[in-house]
Amino acid sequence: MSKRLDWLDIGKGLGMLLVMLGHATIPTPLKTYIYTFHMPLFFFLSGYLYNKDKFPNLKVFLKRRTKSLILPYIAFSLVAYLWFLLLNHLGLVNYDNNLLTPLLGSVIAERKTIWTVHTGALWFVACLFCTELLFYFISKIGRSKKIIGFFLLFISAIGCFYNKAVGQPLPWNLDVAMISVGFYGAGYFYKEFHKKLEWINQFKIFVLLMLINFVTGYLNFNYTGERVDFYNSSLGNIFLFYLSAFSGIGAFVILIKRIKKNKSLQYIGKNSFIYLAFHQKIVFFVFSLMIQKSVFNVETIADYPIVEGLLYTLITVIILVPAVYAINHYFPFMLGKTTRKSTSLNAY
Repeated sequence: MSKRLDWLDIGKGLGMLLVMLGHATIPTPLKTYIYTFHMPLFFFLSGYLYNKDKFPNLKVFLKRRTKSLILPYIAFSLVAYLWFLLLNHLGLVNYDNNLLTPLLGSVIAERKTIWTVHTGALWFVACLFCTELLFYFISKIGRSKKIIGFFLLFISAIGCFYNKAVGQPLPWNLDVAMISVGFYGAGYFYKEFHKKLEWINQFKIFVLLMLINFVTGYLNFNYTGERVDFYNSSLGNIFLFYLSAFSGIGAFVILIKRIKKNKSLQYIGKNSFIYLAFHQKIVFFVFSLMIQKSVFNVETIADYPIVEGLLYTLITVIILVPAVYAINHYFPFMLGKTTRKSTSLNAY
């Protein structure tokens, strides 16, 4: 990857650390803060990488995205399903439905249901595909940036209305995709106008955006009692949600652009798909089980949730290194690739 895009790998790496930390047991204020922007951030970064010239027609788009998103999603969902069957056989999960249901559920991809009890964070991949498909149609219909912007606002408004009026997850997480396409489009526009926006990359702007993010995120949670959570269809106050999300994204982009190089973060960013797929339902589950069985004596650590959360995250990063190596070298087909390449969610 060129130096021009090093900051994207750093951003995806740091973003993935926030995802893993957010899935660990950490203090509510910190979790609330992370959730104000970490998922919108990933859609934003994905949008930055979108290149409409690569997709002259729908057939090419579907072919490329099937290879880079759908096939990896199915492959990792199958691994998650086999893991789920093992846990069920050992009596470590409570599941009273037909065991074929989760297998079929990987295709239905409707989060928060008996169909997807095994997939965990993989819901994001299915949602990303729908988000990109929506943006593909918007970019084809829109003959100018203004028209594209109008459709992004229109689809986002429909998504927010559905979220508040219904809130029921849709197959392939289309309900979230209608909201996330706005952040995806923002990333696309940021790439288009990044030279004109360089003046934003100042420390004082970073502080201002961080302050806006903290205040609006706190007000949203305090006013509505809801923590922003795409998975649980929770946005809180729509105005405060968008203000905190975009200010958080802006502050984060300024931060990662100031980080010249960080091999560890770039490594995690380049292999974000694997970390997303394995951290929650497999590694975190094993940690929790070992703690419950008193394999680890963590009574002191449990008194400090932030320490426990950081340990979960950092140990997971290390433990999954062999899995990253093995998949890169021996099972690249799981990522829709035939040779060893980056395994980032956006490396297509």
